[in-house]
Amino acid sequence: MKPSQNDKSGARSDLCERALAFLAQHRLSASPINYWVAHDYIRGNDPSLCEALNSVIGSSSAIDDFVVREIYEQHVAGEALRRFHGMGEGIEKLLGSLLGDVLSASRNTSGLQASLTENLGRLDEVRDSSGLRAIAQNLAQAALAANESNAALKKSLEATEQETRLLRGELDKHRREAMVDPLTGLLNRRGMLIEAAKLFDSSDGPPALLVMDIDHFKRINDTYGHAVGDIVIQKVAEAMLAIAPDQAMTARFGGEEFVMLVPNASIDRAQQLAEKVRTSIERLRLVRRHDKLEIAPFTISVGVALRQREESIEPLFDRADKALYRAKHNGRNCVVASS
Repeated sequence: MKPSQNDKSGARSDLCERALAFLAQHRLSASPINYWVAHDYIRGNDPSLCEALNSVIGSSSAIDDFVVREIYEQHVAGEALRRFHGMGEGIEKLLGSLLGDVLSASRNTSGLQASLTENLGRLDEVRDSSGLRAIAQNLAQAALAANESNAALKKSLEATEQETRLLRGELDKHRREAMVDPLTGLLNRRGMLIEAAKLFDSSDGPPALLVMDIDHFKRINDTYGHAVGDIVIQKVAEAMLAIAPDQAMTARFGGEEFVMLVPNASIDRAQQLAEKVRTSIERLRLVRRHDKLEIAPFTISVGVALRQREESIEPLFDRADKALYRAKHNGRNCVVASS
């Protein structure tokens, strides 16, 4: 027996209520992206999305808009973005090839016209050249007309190429936005993984990875609210940027987790940088603007690892993350290097 229309409507309503209850339970705003992820999670039709969200729920990390957006981009919007970018690159290549062909044809026609014009002068030396001159003049006029036609086409395609450059700029902008955390301006997880792969291919010396986590961040959110939590995240990002070397990459890797990738480093240099960031954050004092409430001091724990030969970003991150775990186990607010 098929379900009635009322049954279907009731099921949809129940799914909607459960999705909203999930958002309320985790103190998430009912934004379109948050609702979409919650809806798909409750419905259970996307195993990879459910696994990713269950992993966050099962950890000690807080679920916030950033984490949900990461899951949305990876499991919902990722394929559409890849297709969009691929389409733009295909159009760009096609137009570039077409323009090259037309420019080549234009150069060839210009050469033909110049050659015929030059030979018109030589025909004066030939006896009874009136017939040949007439033929050559006709050919020159035809070549001139073809050249003018190609010039118009060239101008049109140059305008198209300009539009393509603008389109490429828009595509590049969207690619950059897809790699940047909107709250801090740092790279996001996807952006860091892409840039790290490039660095690993070109770096002479071994890079060092610093993995940082705000201590007791859930307590900050619970005590002062998510608005203050966002400010704390921004302040940590600012401290990282102020201390990071020029060539270093900084990223917000998760809700309250950050990474810094330092090229051509030593383990001692990496530990020194980590200690500078840690002490800088330890000294921060924040006051909530609307009621002048002083926010309790907060700290970070840091794990550090130096890349081993031919090591990819995943095992390097795993070693630094294990060092971070030991820092948490040692009482937090400290730096631990991978052995």
